[in-house]
Amino acid sequence: MYFAQEHHRWDNLPKSRRPLRTGALLLAALALSLLCYASAAAAQTGQGWRIQVRNAACVPGAVVHLGEIADAGENMPPQLWKELSRKALWPAPEKPGRQTALTRERLSAMLRHYVGEEAWSFVLPQQLVVQRGGKAVDGATLTRKAVDFLTEGGTGLGGELEITDLRTPDYVFLPHPGDHLNLTMSETVRPGRNNLLFEVVSGEGKTMRRFAGSAFVNVWRAVACATRPINRLELVTPDMVTFKRKNMAYYQKAWDGSGGPWRVARSVGTDQVINVESIELVPVIAKGGTINLIYEGANIRLSVKAVALADAGVGQMIQVRNVQSNRKITGTVLDAETVLVR
Repeated sequence: MYFAQEHHRWDNLPKSRRPLRTGALLLAALALSLLCYASAAAAQTGQGWRIQVRNAACVPGAVVHLGEIADAGENMPPQLWKELSRKALWPAPEKPGRQTALTRERLSAMLRHYVGEEAWSFVLPQQLVVQRGGKAVDGATLTRKAVDFLTEGGTGLGGELEITDLRTPDYVFLPHPGDHLNLTMSETVRPGRNNLLFEVVSGEGKTMRRFAGSAFVNVWRAVACATRPINRLELVTPDMVTFKRKNMAYYQKAWDGSGGPWRVARSVGTDQVINVESIELVPVIAKGGTINLIYEGANIRLSVKAVALADAGVGQMIQVRNVQSNRKITGTVLDAETVLVR
């Protein structure tokens, strides 16, 4: 009623003497406030520093402090961060082991309320989980731990290592500050999908919890490819082979071009990767050929004639038939004339 009367009275005044309405004054004040706030935010952003909020954190006391849930960026002035990190925020969960989860939107509002203008410089996760007591390992730390583990484990693979599609827990809470997190694998790092296992280990060395993870490991290196079609049993010569950069995750059995002499066991097409299964050593012993079968024992060495029952190269296993006893025996090819049995 009061405002209606005021509006009516102002409307009847001459335009040159009409005062600004209360609503217009409020809007102008709000616009000025927002402009100042935006200018302050721009000034802070212009400093080139950010504060990264973790997605998981543990606090020892009854109140959450900024330094317990966030980390300073590279360009943050040390003295400024020292002051900001002590900033008291909202109450922590009441009991040890209890957790509180804040969505990104809620977290942003809380930081603006407790921190003020500096809240514009925060980099926020999708969710922050705060636990009273214990120790938190956030997602970024888990990712770094996995990358370092796989990089070190893949040093013997050769070529250029690349880790993609890394899947780790969003965070891991350790019950006590003295606990630690181990990362293991059931087998060695290899090209392709690798399964990881995060283990929460107590101070006494007891594994209390396990979390699964995985990553795809690409290993790029040059492998042998055919320059033209190579038919079965054809000898492999240098002009038939070129080397191209390939991802070993998809060519784990690719031939590296070493050893030999080789022949093709399975036909290979032009530009096709030559797998170790597609080649075999050129046989020095042919099926049906006569060889010397040498038997070596602790104190005895015997030599008898035998017939090869298959083709074989040096170092390969071959089955032969003893000419005298007619028995079939398996031995190792030493050269074009000799098979050794131990």
